[in-house]
Amino acid sequence: MIRRNDPLALLAIAMLTAAGIFVFVAPSRIPYTPQTLLLLFLTPIGTLVLLMYLAGPAAFVAVTRTHVVVGNPLVRYGVPRSLVEGVRIDGFSIELQVSGHSPIPIAALTPGVGGHNRVRPGGYQTRLNKIAALLDHTPATLAAGTMVRRYRYAHLVLLTVDVLALVGMVLHISTDPLT
Repeated sequence: MIRRNDPLALLAIAMLTAAGIFVFVAPSRIPYTPQTLLLLFLTPIGTLVLLMYLAGPAAFVAVTRTHVVVGNPLVRYGVPRSLVEGVRIDGFSIELQVSGHSPIPIAALTPGVGGHNRVRPGGYQTRLNKIAALLDHTPATLAAGTMVRRYRYAHLVLLTVDVLALVGMVLHISTDPLT
C-alpha cells in the first residue's frame, strides 16, 4: 500500500490537533462561553485538520492479488487486475489505465499540499516506478469482474458536518456579535 504522506499535511494536522486540545483543556483562561469556544475556535481548527487529512493521508493505492484499489479522497475504485493496462504520467497526474474505462487518477502519488517533487518530472517518474514495482512484485491472480466506483461516504459525511458547523459559526457571529 502506498499512502500520500505529505510532510506539510501531517505537520499541520499535528499542530492543529494540539491547538484543539489546548482549547478544550484551558477553557477557563479564554473569556468565552463554551458554545462560542466551540464555534469560533474548534470549527476552524477542525476544518483545517479535515482539509489537511483529505489533502494528505486520505489518498492511497493498494495492490492485491486480484485487485488494484485506488482510494482518492472522495472516491474509491476497485479494479480487477485483468482490466489494468498500466500506469502513465499525464501532465502532473499519474493515472491508472483501465481497459474499457477512462483513466483513474492516483491521488496518492501526486503531492497534495507540499512535497519536494511537485513540479519536477523526475519526481513523478520516481512515483510512477513505485506503483509499477507494486504491480510487478505482487503476484496476480487474474479474476474476472468489473471496475467498482464507490464514494467514500465517511469523508463526505465529515465534509457535510464541517460545512454545517461553518454555517453555524457564521450565523452565531452574525446574530450574537462579540462584545
